[in-house]
Amino acid sequence: MSANGMIKEDPMSSREKLNRELQTGQLSQIAANSWRRCLQLNVDPSRHVRADIGSLELQKRIEAHDDLVKVATPTMENIYNFVNNAGFQVVLSDSHGYLLKVLGERTAPCPSRLAQLYPGANWNESLRGTNAIGTCLVEKKPLKIHAAEHFFEDNRTLTCSAAPIFSAEGELLAVLNLSGDHRYANDLTLGMVVAGANAIENQLQLHRVNTKLYASYKYSDTIIQSMSEGLVIVDPNGRITKMNQVGARLLGASARDSIGIHISELFGEEAPVLDLLRTGIGYENKEVCLGGGQRTFYCSATLLHDDYGQMIGAVSVLRPNKGGKRLRGLIPVQQARYSFDEMIGNSEAMKKTRKIAEMAARSLSTVLIQGESGTGKELIAQGIHNASSRHSGPFVAVNCAAITETLLESELFGYEEGSFTGAKKGGQPGKVEIANGGTLFLDEIGDMPLQMQVKLLRMLQERCICRVGSTEEVAIDIRIIAATHQNLKQAVQEGTFRKDLYYRLNVLPINMPSLRERMEDLPALSEFMVKNLSERFGKGPIGISSLFLRGCRAYDWPGNIRELENVIERAMNMVEPGGKLTAEMLELDPVALSPSGEMVEGVRPLKEMEMEMVTRALDISRGNIVHASSLLGISRNTIYRKIKEYDIVI
Repeated sequence: MSANGMIKEDPMSSREKLNRELQTGQLSQIAANSWRRCLQLNVDPSRHVRADIGSLELQKRIEAHDDLVKVATPTMENIYNFVNNAGFQVVLSDSHGYLLKVLGERTAPCPSRLAQLYPGANWNESLRGTNAIGTCLVEKKPLKIHAAEHFFEDNRTLTCSAAPIFSAEGELLAVLNLSGDHRYANDLTLGMVVAGANAIENQLQLHRVNTKLYASYKYSDTIIQSMSEGLVIVDPNGRITKMNQVGARLLGASARDSIGIHISELFGEEAPVLDLLRTGIGYENKEVCLGGGQRTFYCSATLLHDDYGQMIGAVSVLRPNKGGKRLRGLIPVQQARYSFDEMIGNSEAMKKTRKIAEMAARSLSTVLIQGESGTGKELIAQGIHNASSRHSGPFVAVNCAAITETLLESELFGYEEGSFTGAKKGGQPGKVEIANGGTLFLDEIGDMPLQMQVKLLRMLQERCICRVGSTEEVAIDIRIIAATHQNLKQAVQEGTFRKDLYYRLNVLPINMPSLRERMEDLPALSEFMVKNLSERFGKGPIGISSLFLRGCRAYDWPGNIRELENVIERAMNMVEPGGKLTAEMLELDPVALSPSGEMVEGVRPLKEMEMEMVTRALDISRGNIVHASSLLGISRNTIYRKIKEYDIVI
């Protein structure tokens, strides 16, 4: 008997009683395993071992788990709003069993002072016997401990559900617990804590990623702001997403206020980066003049891609033009980006062209490429340059038809300061000088004025030039590749092109076949273009229906590859992500299929073929619209529209 007159139960009799209860088989497997562990650890069910921590130590633990507590609190509050009327408590413990946060106050018949569910209390299984929190820490899985399954008799008025909370690496961080009066037990409580624990895990992972992203952002921002060069980043639509202070100073703008505005507002409508977004062709050291020439700098830019290869914008690097002097190393140079790998097609005409181009790449002789507009003459020229011994040198392209006769000479040969009104201070090198050590591509050479043809011929013969306004000769080392859509032999006969220049240029002739001469390459060309455009538009893999290709084959393609690119890009704007190009997306100019206007043998009007295909699909599917639309690769709405358009009877 104790000093206060109450009979104290013998620990051995308590253990024997628990052993007998364990033998009845009425406990769940999880609870029974826990009881055995408690008996092995000599946990005394009649004596509470106090292992609570004080307010100072509790505060330290909460601060150590600051992210966990902050992330878990909203979820705990949502759960508590569902169960508070039934007197339940929502509890968060750390991985050692210490309670970090408790929502709700227990009421009779098991007040919290008995259950001891308050912050700072320790509910480790070795101290409190079988209980949802402590047992969950051992089992590391969701569980429920109900009423008499508790090892301590004082806790048998409780029903408790608990679920573990793990880190992304699988480390046990905490336990979420829901405890209440056993008389109000229901099957939903375990599901609630499991869902809550999952939500906390997801939020913790998101919080961690956001923290890393913010740290990475601050790190990269520090690097960007400390750069000696200006930096401007734009999204795929040309809107500014990032600008450092040097870039803002060069552009005469505010870095903060520029975020979100279109790049054209700072660079003008001819902003070089807009061409990059449209064509995907990067550039280096382009000279940019703003404010009437008051601000000049050199600009290089390239596309940005995400981990999946999708284009997400472009980055421009701006280098100040110190002292207003043109630096030889910063002369704007166009780089050749195409190789022979971009020569798509295995037709006999294309094989022959590629063979001659590869031979030209091994030579240093002048090349003349002839072919209709849009056949890819510059692609061949760049391929020759990149496969030649001059591939590390510049590739400079000049469109002779796009420059007026009065400006062509200064554009090609450059000029000295004061040589004409508006000439830049210090003068400017021409395209020929810029191409020194590399390749000069003279596109549309057939449109060059006769007076300029004479000067070009002299350059080819003497291998030197004089800038406009100067008598000093400058030696040059360049390889010439010329191209034209005109028949130069005929132009020579008509007197619009010099015979001697023609022979100087026509050392290694290459004839580019038109698209209608290599129609067997159409599927491969279409697939190549669709793949590139789908990456650029971020639409995922896009298919091509047989009717689309059939319609393409029935067309004459007067604009050749360039027109095909235009047609496919237009169709790509209509197709849904992951979809397929269909005949209805094929928009072609209403031109004759042959010069005479007569039908070519074996070729029929696209509309006639489309009606036939729709009718055939409906016959095969026995009028089943879903099956027929699947066979044709079009939607049900589209096939209904075609049935109505062609007055097809099902």
